Amino acid sequence: MKHITCGVLVALIASAFGALSVDAQGPPAKAAAAAPTRDVSGFWVLSFDSRKVPAAKLLPRVTRAMIDLHARRDVHAMRWCNLLGTPSLMDSGSPLDIRQGPTTIIIAPENTTAPRYLYLNRKHVDPNVYDQTTNGDSIANWEGDTLVVDVVHFNGQTWFDRAGNFHSEALHVIERYTRTGPDHLSYEATIEDPKVFTRPWKISMPLYRRMEKSAQLLEYKCVEFVEELMYGHLQKK
Repeated sequence: MKHITCGVLVALIASAFGALSVDAQGPPAKAAAAAPTRDVSGFWVLSFDSRKVPAAKLLPRVTRAMIDLHARRDVHAMRWCNLLGTPSLMDSGSPLDIRQGPTTIIIAPENTTAPRYLYLNRKHVDPNVYDQTTNGDSIANWEGDTLVVDVVHFNGQTWFDRAGNFHSEALHVIERYTRTGPDHLSYEATIEDPKVFTRPWKISMPLYRRMEKSAQLLEYKCVEFVEELMYGHLQKK
């Protein structure tokens, strides 16, 4: 009987030491949290080094108009503190605060005074009833894990850049937002305007999440013609 008791005691001690050795190693590591595939919310910034912008082929009659616009840089939206439009807002370099709700996604940039609204699972507005706008009418739907946004009804009053690449009111933009990781958001836009370009073209870029807990949009004061105010004396006459 004593031998049985000793055997049991040895087994208990060995078991206890085994448990202690496991505890000494700490709890098993938790797997990294997967990114919510259907959530584009976050505080995002763009890296210009990774932006991909192909050369767009203009219609012959447009080339001269673009050259004229380039010579008149005063008509650019940023000079007048106007909205940048779509997709220029997304690659302007401004931080973006994106908030996703059940029916609406709001994109708030730091460098303009008005946010952009994407409406989920809704039809486009009637162009005969509603005026055309700078940002266009943005209707969003999920295709798998990609948010696809169809944007139409532009007023044709913005540029794609400061070089004079512009569009007409016939602009049609298809945007694709895809979460590629917890802190990365892939953005792609297909641009089509039969009055300006000979064929559709695309831009694509990754957006990176700002990780600071205190990250927020800062107050932005736009001053009209600030370049002339500060550097006008350096321009060639």
